[in-house]
Amino acid sequence: MSEFGIKIKNIEASTLYEYNNGVRDHYEYKDAMFTNSLFSDFLKENGLKVWKEESTRDIICLEFNFGSRSYEEEIAHLQKVAKNARTEYKLAKSYGYKSQIQKKRNKRKKLSQLFQEANKNKDRYHKHTKEEIRKLFYNDGVNVEYITRKKNDDIIKREIIHYKMLYRSTGKAKKGSCMFICDRLYKKAIKFLYMGIRLPKRNSPTVEISAYAPLISSAIVGKVKINPKNILILKDVDRSFFTKVVSIETDENKHCYAKHIDNYELKNTMFDGQALIDSSIFPTWGNGYILLRHHFCKMAAFSTNIQQFFRDYFGENYYSAIVKDMFGVEHFVKDIELITTDNAMKWLKFDKSYEYWCDRVYENGCMFGIVKTAHESKLGEVQRMSYQMVNSLDEEIMPNVVKESVEYINKLKQDNSEFLKYLEKNKNFSNDYEVLIALCNQNPDFVRSSYFRDRKKAIIKGYVLI
Repeated sequence: MSEFGIKIKNIEASTLYEYNNGVRDHYEYKDAMFTNSLFSDFLKENGLKVWKEESTRDIICLEFNFGSRSYEEEIAHLQKVAKNARTEYKLAKSYGYKSQIQKKRNKRKKLSQLFQEANKNKDRYHKHTKEEIRKLFYNDGVNVEYITRKKNDDIIKREIIHYKMLYRSTGKAKKGSCMFICDRLYKKAIKFLYMGIRLPKRNSPTVEISAYAPLISSAIVGKVKINPKNILILKDVDRSFFTKVVSIETDENKHCYAKHIDNYELKNTMFDGQALIDSSIFPTWGNGYILLRHHFCKMAAFSTNIQQFFRDYFGENYYSAIVKDMFGVEHFVKDIELITTDNAMKWLKFDKSYEYWCDRVYENGCMFGIVKTAHESKLGEVQRMSYQMVNSLDEEIMPNVVKESVEYINKLKQDNSEFLKYLEKNKNFSNDYEVLIALCNQNPDFVRSSYFRDRKKAIIKGYVLI
């Protein structure tokens, strides 16, 4: 099994829709990863079928990048491809390349077959936008057919699995993708993700629960055991101040404009999402802080000497000293392992009690997922600025701000050894960087190939646009 998780299929929804309608002979997909998480641990313990400890069909990811074509659009598309194919065939004949001539001839035969199939299935074409396909799959679920073939391409077995929409994490929502799960595991999975919370039929907080339920599915690099009763939850502290602001607003024509306000009251939440964790339970491999996840819970826990502080503060009363949390629950200070605020506990938004949440944490042995810890920047002694930081700067100083980035990008373009260092630092299971490095190590002249140059150009462009 991969150290990162279990392989799953990442399917383009529009091609699956057309395949299920009988107007495509296959659907487009690529390999993806159902990453290690507290949620994946739960599924493995509750019936997730894993093939050869590597992959599963019980979970899939769907991407909604395109809509489906009408019959007229399909014919127009095939005519465009056929025109290009004729040009390619004539070019191959003019050069006398036999292998290319045969290849282009086969392509034209395939296109002829596609025209025939399109005409035969004319009534099966249905034009939908990607939003309409998304709505359809979200409401009704979707069938996915898996075909097992022999080496000679004969079909051994067909299997159809029906999936239901499960969740969209924050990261996946940005890309428009969504996780689906097979019917067999749906009820167990949704109950676990929702922490048993039942939504009312009227005025249901669907958006809120869709944002917080997937927290327990976040990819993790480790775990730490924390008894929830040893967590001191306090009310966060808000502070207000008055300052000058530029408020971006819209007029009656929905046009944006900047409104300057001189005496605007801003509220700052002091400890939003932060926590203090005692060094006695802080993992030895951690560095300064760890980002924690559990049911409807997210916090950045910084390593501190909580117990040493209590010993110094309470002195001889240390073993009997008691403090109250925001719920009025008493805690012996000698037992407190972590201190945080209500803003880290998203279950409070759904009127669930402290005891209810504690019971859910006990169900997995009090194991909290560690999403990440502090680590050295891949850029050495500098960090990449966020767009919020950039947007707060004056335009006049930007050339100096971006100077180092521009120099680094030019170095990536001009120096292949520097580019390979970048690939080494950023390789992972979902990109081809490791393959490119291996090919260059095998044959240094590979850097002169058109494939390498094209990939280099695309990778650097992606780096600039991130």
